[in-house]
Amino acid sequence: MHRLQGLRRAGEAALSTMRLPTSKQEEFRFTDVSRITGAQLAAPPGGDAAAALRAAADLTLTRPAAVTAVVLDGALLRLVPGPEALPPRLGMQSGQRGGAFAALNAASAAGVLVVHVPAGVTLAAPVHVVHLSSPGGGVGDRDPGAVPMSSPRTLVVLEEGAAAGLVEEFVPLASPSGGAAGTASPAGAAAPYYVNAVLEVELDDRAALSHAYVATDVAGASHTKATFVHQGAESSYSLTEARLGGALTRHDLSIVQLGAATQTRLASFLLASQAQLHDLHSKLTLDHPAGQADQLHKCIVADGRSRGVFDGNVRVNRGAQQTDAAQISRNLLLAPRATVNVKPNLQIVADDVKCTHGAAISDLEEDQLFYLSSRGIDATAARRILVDSFGREVVQRLGDAALQGRIDAAVKKALQGVQAV
Repeated sequence: MHRLQGLRRAGEAALSTMRLPTSKQEEFRFTDVSRITGAQLAAPPGGDAAAALRAAADLTLTRPAAVTAVVLDGALLRLVPGPEALPPRLGMQSGQRGGAFAALNAASAAGVLVVHVPAGVTLAAPVHVVHLSSPGGGVGDRDPGAVPMSSPRTLVVLEEGAAAGLVEEFVPLASPSGGAAGTASPAGAAAPYYVNAVLEVELDDRAALSHAYVATDVAGASHTKATFVHQGAESSYSLTEARLGGALTRHDLSIVQLGAATQTRLASFLLASQAQLHDLHSKLTLDHPAGQADQLHKCIVADGRSRGVFDGNVRVNRGAQQTDAAQISRNLLLAPRATVNVKPNLQIVADDVKCTHGAAISDLEEDQLFYLSSRGIDATAARRILVDSFGREVVQRLGDAALQGRIDAAVKKALQGVQAV
């Protein structure tokens, strides 16, 4: 408990020295977070735990999880209890590289979920963490102007040679119209809430983590997440991310390779529709020889009121000779005023490397539409096929059919009525 109290005090101290983000800052130039910084935030009063457990029971994986943790409004509801003493690495990365939102999480975290895999142990099935948020959280009954804020925090430690899978699934508990957990609601359907999550990952030498992060928030929700990863020598980290729903979501991803022959593989899919803004800022630092990094980012902006943002920074320092790194961002605009801001950034100090990066922004390809129509497929169906396949390249990397099915269903629901489709 004393480590958690120390984390909170450190977060409060850091917040007192920071300015809240504004669009005048370079990292937030295209992302207006005033709906968060200007809101009256309040702790959630506690949602319906029984309903949350029932909802989580429906969010199964095709292969049963090794462990399922259920988190409601930032508070852990169910998990096999472990030692009360928290690892000393708690808060180390976020304290060094985190910004105002990470500090806010530290100051207000109700607890910490710790996933600790001992040296040489391989988990045959993934750890599934289900984060449920209560729309409105009941705060409006006490203060109609307050927005409930949850601050879930997770620390993952894989010791030398350990291997595991982690699935983080962020979903609304329910929509006012009775929609099931895990489905995005139409604009204006639910009272707002704010999720401010932090994940710290410590991979020792030769450890391997396969990580899936999906979020399908209700309309009106805000969702920020900071992920920090330390990779030891010859370790492997793979992240597949899919986000849609909500009003504003942002993921700040910071990865540091701390040893030679380290592998990092990143894939992300964002779908912005119904006046949504989805933002991914990633920073990958390579400091040692023979590192490998591969990043694929895909974004669909479905209407003229929505925006996608990608800022991908890969830095190859002088000691990272023989690095093999590739970064590509592909963006699909389905409406004339749809907007995407893309900034791939590859900084190379080493001289013996193989590094590539690129970005593409386009609407649906006419030659692809013509090819499908020549095979007897009508124009509407052809456009749907092309839009569905655009994100599937990433979604199929989630590696679980049930999880992919939930994302596919949310994508189809989000694209209902989109003119370009």
